[in-house]
Amino acid sequence: MPNYLITVEYDGRRFVGWQKQAPGAGRSVQGVLEDALSRLCAQTVTVHGSGRTDAGVHARGQTASFFSGRGRRPEEVVRGGNGLLPPDVAIVRAETVPPEFHARFSARGKVYDYDFLTSPTRRPLRQGRAWWVGPNLDWEAVGQALPALLGQHDFAAFQSSGSGVLNTVRTIGQARLSRPEEELRRLSLEGSGFLRHMVRAVAGLLVEIGRGRLKAASLPEIIASRDRSRAGPTAPPDGLYLARVIYEDRS
Repeated sequence: MPNYLITVEYDGRRFVGWQKQAPGAGRSVQGVLEDALSRLCAQTVTVHGSGRTDAGVHARGQTASFFSGRGRRPEEVVRGGNGLLPPDVAIVRAETVPPEFHARFSARGKVYDYDFLTSPTRRPLRQGRAWWVGPNLDWEAVGQALPALLGQHDFAAFQSSGSGVLNTVRTIGQARLSRPEEELRRLSLEGSGFLRHMVRAVAGLLVEIGRGRLKAASLPEIIASRDRSRAGPTAPPDGLYLARVIYEDRS
């Protein structure tokens, strides 16, 4: 029975998140993928994602694995699956992987992007896809704060309440700012794992620094405090993208 790994892109605005919900609870990315792939493979297909994304969060490179008793070629999975999927989700790549491979448990890290819109006015066509923060943030100060995120730290100050996770230590390997467009700034974080709402909490804190409400030099102390109330607001889901899932011997 072939084991497939698919890479998925989606616009999260009309989804309740990745995880399949109870009937009537709303559309999930996992749910629409399973429906489409089950029809394609003429059998019930269970899709295992690399992790969950919340309502309103997007993906450029979410991954998922599934088994199918029907030996479809990877290109047939892409073409046939997309023919059965709604317009706001697509399979961009498919490949066969060893039977022991699992999209979640085989992952070695993830890259998340957070997009900030820096235009002087709102941009309605960007609504839901970037957080409009305006043109006046001090991005130099934001950049000065980023090195404090690198390495292994207890990131409890950036975890939303209600999470059942006991170990809040995570390792961030890269943290950088880029400018993919004139009025767009992008925060990219690569890590071995992330806590619930962690990237959005970091994004919210960096905006506070950019607005002069917090000092860049205060970030190490905030991390050490493990106190969520000191780390500023949680950024909206609009600008968050799961950009890439990292596997050994894979990009």
